[in-house]
Amino acid sequence: MRALVGSLPLLLALATAALADVQDLRERGLAAIRSLTGCFLVDYSFVEVESLRPGYTRDPRVYDVNRDKSVKEWITAEQIAPNRIWLQRILFAADLDGTVRMGSLLRHQSEDWEFGAAYLYDFAGPQIWQPRDLRATPHLWTRRVTNLDDGPRYQCAGAWTAGGYPEWSCDSYAPVPGRETRDMGRSDYQALDRRTRIVAYGSSFLERQNNVKTLHAEGVRTPLVRELGKTWYVRLPEGECAVGAAFARDRAAFWGLLRETWDGVLNGAGPFVERTPPGQPPRFVKMFEVEEEFMGKDFTDPAVREAARARIRGVIDAYRAP
Repeated sequence: MRALVGSLPLLLALATAALADVQDLRERGLAAIRSLTGCFLVDYSFVEVESLRPGYTRDPRVYDVNRDKSVKEWITAEQIAPNRIWLQRILFAADLDGTVRMGSLLRHQSEDWEFGAAYLYDFAGPQIWQPRDLRATPHLWTRRVTNLDDGPRYQCAGAWTAGGYPEWSCDSYAPVPGRETRDMGRSDYQALDRRTRIVAYGSSFLERQNNVKTLHAEGVRTPLVRELGKTWYVRLPEGECAVGAAFARDRAAFWGLLRETWDGVLNGAGPFVERTPPGQPPRFVKMFEVEEEFMGKDFTDPAVREAARARIRGVIDAYRAP
């Protein structure tokens, strides 16, 4: 008994130190994630560097989004729980003289960051996401990158490092990027093995990628080609993104409800399997239509919220496999 009593101060000190370490991991991540907000000039660059399948010829093109324009993003953060922070990106393009291009303003991907998340959804193959329990690794920051309508895209859990510049890195499996199908006209592969590294410099941040374009057929993954990419986010005066900030203000109430509705669907209880109804556009197009329908409505009115929630859920269910 004396030995036990004598060890109590040591056990208490160890427990206090462990709690402090966990708190440091949380605060370090929150500070790093908040530093990724503001107005940025965004410079994307991706290129294939190594063929991994016999007979495949590397695509010689470099994906360079700023050849004839400047792409900018307005990124905001909303802390929706003590351990959860949501980044919303608004993307638009400007001509080289600074004029915003008509029709370019877009709600881009969202990033749902959570410390100590209980689960995430792994991309298992085209249109299939499987929940994975994370309770055995409770002190990581999970990054959930969404589709344009806040549906799942890819998710991964890693730690923000200490040192000169905070870094976060993680490997994940993911659908084909939109830049490949939309801008590069690619339809010859089905998935991407992603290796992501984010470095937060304060005045800017960098996302490096070391990816493998992958054939995914009947549950078998076949590497096609390795791709290297980087995205530089260079901070600009906030006034440069005034059009993006105004766009976000007008739609924030609907987006909050959209996120809440998806939270109820992607609750970790089971897989999420998508489908596209015959003859219908991608799901995000239908969700944009719902957003426009409720633009300007009073979301403090419970009836408006319930009507919007029902319409959102209807779109999700229509594009979900039974």
